[in-house]
Amino acid sequence: MKSRLLSALGLAFCVGSAYAADSGVTLYGVVDMGVSTTHVSGPHGEHTSQTGLVSGGYSDSLFGLRGNEDLGNGWSANFQLESLYDGATGQLSDPDHFFSNSAWVGLSNEEFGEIRLGRQHTVAQQFGSQLEMAPWVDMGMGSTFKASDNYQVQNAVAYLSPSWAGFSFGAGYSFDVLGDQVNGSKSPSVSLAMQYSRGPLLLAATWDRTYLADAVRSGSGDPQAWQLGASYDFDVAKVSVAWSRQSNGYAGLDGGDPSGLGIGLGAAEFARGGHLDAYLIGVSVPVTSHGTVLAQWSLVKPSWTWQDGEKARTGQVATLGYVYALSPRTNLYAMGGLATHYSLDDQVVEGQGTTTRFMAGINHSF
Repeated sequence: MKSRLLSALGLAFCVGSAYAADSGVTLYGVVDMGVSTTHVSGPHGEHTSQTGLVSGGYSDSLFGLRGNEDLGNGWSANFQLESLYDGATGQLSDPDHFFSNSAWVGLSNEEFGEIRLGRQHTVAQQFGSQLEMAPWVDMGMGSTFKASDNYQVQNAVAYLSPSWAGFSFGAGYSFDVLGDQVNGSKSPSVSLAMQYSRGPLLLAATWDRTYLADAVRSGSGDPQAWQLGASYDFDVAKVSVAWSRQSNGYAGLDGGDPSGLGIGLGAAEFARGGHLDAYLIGVSVPVTSHGTVLAQWSLVKPSWTWQDGEKARTGQVATLGYVYALSPRTNLYAMGGLATHYSLDDQVVEGQGTTTRFMAGINHSF
């Protein structure tokens, strides 16, 4: 299997070299490594601490191939193949998917927009994640706004419109986010997003819904997520605010599994009719010609009551960090983060205590 993969990659590079003048194939990537210390007080009074290397502290460690071919009359053929990896161990982040972050091909036109087919981020994730100010591992916007987390859907087709006077939109559909598109067991999903971007102002609205097959359905309704947000660049600081409502579990099936439901919906009480409101405030302040301070705070308010009658508690995630650019491609960073009544692994957990994290590292892109 490994030799076949290497042969296929070798062929791809040969083809790319042969048609470089027409296709513009690019190899790119990010290597992000840091040292982190994390202390967690768990839901049952336990305390754990972990100190060591962390990969993807400021942005994901990844590598990929992307390219395009000019077809004439404003049309282009495009593709992207991208893998996430753990720089501390050298292993793929997802052993089941070599190109775990992206594997799509599409057609685009400056006037009509772009269509993509394959494994890709939802349009809601692409639009909503623009509101993130501080993308620290496990403590960024995606820790509470799961529809803006770095997750992908397979078996998907998506359309991204061009910008008309600042307005643009996207629509995506996955024929089956869980399996092999077999009738009777499909779990399709829909993602819609729109935005207005003009000068320093960005407005965004998104909606996701996953239609779970009966075999995996565990709640009274299908999981869905709404997101609304805005950002404005005042030059001296860029500020963003956002709100999300996630119902019947996480629509991206990218949450934890504290109750053993098995598909990333989150807590059982959440998946079975609960909803979770999340609020976000972020700010990015350039303090020198090379340095930027990043601050972000998020509040989550669950609606449900646990089986023992206790009301699920409000949680918070807050971070403060600094990024210093040594060059256009290399950054140093440091951050401190605090999560109260919120689990970085399983999100809302009954009795969850406090998580503190301090981290410093290097981010290099090529």
